[in-house]
Amino acid sequence: MQAEKTALVWVDVDNDFLEEGGALHGAVKAGLEQNQVKDKINLVNAAARDKGAQVIFIPIVFSDDYQEMGDDPQGILGVVKDAGALREGTWGAQVADGLEVQDEDLVLGRKSSLCAFETTNLEEELTSRGISQVAVGGLITNACVESTLRTAYDKGLSVYSLTDCSATLSPESHQASIEHSWPLFSTPVTGDEFLEKLNA
Repeated sequence: MQAEKTALVWVDVDNDFLEEGGALHGAVKAGLEQNQVKDKINLVNAAARDKGAQVIFIPIVFSDDYQEMGDDPQGILGVVKDAGALREGTWGAQVADGLEVQDEDLVLGRKSSLCAFETTNLEEELTSRGISQVAVGGLITNACVESTLRTAYDKGLSVYSLTDCSATLSPESHQASIEHSWPLFSTPVTGDEFLEKLNA
């Protein structure tokens, strides 16, 4: 795996998910703690940067009135709106305080859809840098991470899914995704396994 053609894409890594006091933190806290997700993301990023890979953070952000969701948001978007979470200009919608963002990293906005390709310039950034393979992690496993994995696969990228750098509402849901869904459109790997491939 060529590091200079590889990007790590971190989806929905906002304070509202990853940090204590975040509006949605309680819902994903058990999953985050199970794999120490924040620490693992920082470790993987540091090693991947040293090899020359691109690190990309993509927080999810909505207008104050949630106009992007329409009049009657369903599912996870309804939960976000009811919680008053991920609103533009708030602490909760910023890249999590516990993540170490470096000057050479990209922070893309303004993602307001499940898939990270849909409302951002992610594809253009990857193309302009000659990136042909991505490793994706973040929140939440079976929604925004999975949507991004599917689209990356459809676009012809080589796709790796980071199993211990992601979390969702329950450990059982996380495990079901990485065992049954993710292998259909990515290669599931731990952060350490990804770094071994990158080193090779």
